[in-house]
Amino acid sequence: MRDFASEINESEISILLVEDDPVAREILSIMIPRKFPGMKIYAAKDGMTGLELFKGHRPEIVITDINMPGMDGLRMADEIKSLDPDAIIIAITAYSDTHYLLNAIECGINHYVLKPVDHKKLFAIIEKCTAGIRLERQVRRQHDHIRKLSRAVEQSPASIIITDAGGAIEYVNPKFTEITGYASEEVLGRNPRIFKSGVTPPDTYKNLWETVTAGREWRGEFLNRKKGGELYWESASISPIPDDNGIIIHFVAVKEDITARKRAEEEIEILNTNLAARAAELEAANRELEAFSHTVSHDLRSPLTKVSGFSQILLELCADRLDEESRSYLRKIYEGTRLMNQLIDTILNFSRTTRSEMSREKVDLSEMAQEIGLDLRLKKPERRVTFTIAEGVKGYGDKQLLRVVMENLLGNAWKYTGKKEAAVIEFGVAESEGNPAYFVRDNGAGFDMSQADKLFGAFQRLHSAEEFEGHGIGLATVQRVIQRHGGRVWAEGEAGKGATFYFTLPLQS
Repeated sequence: MRDFASEINESEISILLVEDDPVAREILSIMIPRKFPGMKIYAAKDGMTGLELFKGHRPEIVITDINMPGMDGLRMADEIKSLDPDAIIIAITAYSDTHYLLNAIECGINHYVLKPVDHKKLFAIIEKCTAGIRLERQVRRQHDHIRKLSRAVEQSPASIIITDAGGAIEYVNPKFTEITGYASEEVLGRNPRIFKSGVTPPDTYKNLWETVTAGREWRGEFLNRKKGGELYWESASISPIPDDNGIIIHFVAVKEDITARKRAEEEIEILNTNLAARAAELEAANRELEAFSHTVSHDLRSPLTKVSGFSQILLELCADRLDEESRSYLRKIYEGTRLMNQLIDTILNFSRTTRSEMSREKVDLSEMAQEIGLDLRLKKPERRVTFTIAEGVKGYGDKQLLRVVMENLLGNAWKYTGKKEAAVIEFGVAESEGNPAYFVRDNGAGFDMSQADKLFGAFQRLHSAEEFEGHGIGLATVQRVIQRHGGRVWAEGEAGKGATFYFTLPLQS
């Protein structure tokens, strides 16, 4: 327990000395501080001065002569008691008759000392008064401390239960009533086992009781039952309270309702189970996709190669024996096998792109755009295309996969500006929701925004193969790669006026 008495010393107690005899006043002003070091002394030569000093300093003890000119000691004492009934007044007087003593008592004089003053007796009275003041202050502070503790327990956000050594409930706070639905009078004298749900294992209660009766704190969780029958989870800390001899006299339980947390944990566990199942499904799907890729690359390509090869042989060996219509059919067969091979390559590349391992690093996208632009110019040097590429644009991601993104976006811009006499292709970076958004812009064919949802679907095309060649897999690949990076991709455009494709990448940690 906190030692309040140690916080109080005589320096906190002051004395007002009122004496019209200057010699007597000086002697006591010297002797009292020597006897009681640190005690503050205020001295006055008459009652009026003494009253003013009392009003200004409120000393705990007043030592006063009675017979003084002007305002005498009794009148001053009466005024002081009206200001502070707890002030202790010690009267120094030469009168000892009963009538005088009764008047002194009526004025509120607590002690008196006859003249000539017996200093030993006066100091004993002062000692007794200071001891009483210290004790009163200690009791007051203890009461204040108890009130604070009581208020803290009453207003605690945790449920608090106090039992006797046998487990009978002696106190519950308002939070307990709020959580359980039991009023305090319904549980006082009863054992906390009334809250059992029947679900908590008996070993839990056995361990609890063995721990607290051994003098140790127990911590754990219960699934308990409210008054209305509803189950709820509690996190509890239960501690023994011993007396001065170390004998346990009470137990205190501090409990927190964790029902919401438990439900959230259950939901997370269900989600994790579902995610694990989904991951297993995805793993199986990946294995099937790998098997499909193997089939496409070998089983499908093998007969296709035969068709392509024999159609070329027929064209070379038998062309002079075939009419023009037959030769045209063979050329169409060969062209069809070539396009089919390209489509197989596209599908396989799409599969590899979305499943390959990622290695993140800082990538110079401006330099990459310059290289891709140069490659496109070399393929068709006759085209008039202006490339505007922002300098110093960098992103964080897998370099190879980001090159696939840039090749598809810039390649699309090159393709869909093919019918423009003066094509313009731009690469740069803007801002979207406070983060960098990279973009590729062109002044080509564009698209109708009402069909924008079809842009990133595999094998979805907004333009016919006669207008612009392709398989409709490029933008789907872009979307998959950006999603794997944790970014997003979108497009804006207008038919006949061009398009802008945006993508974001997570910032480097």
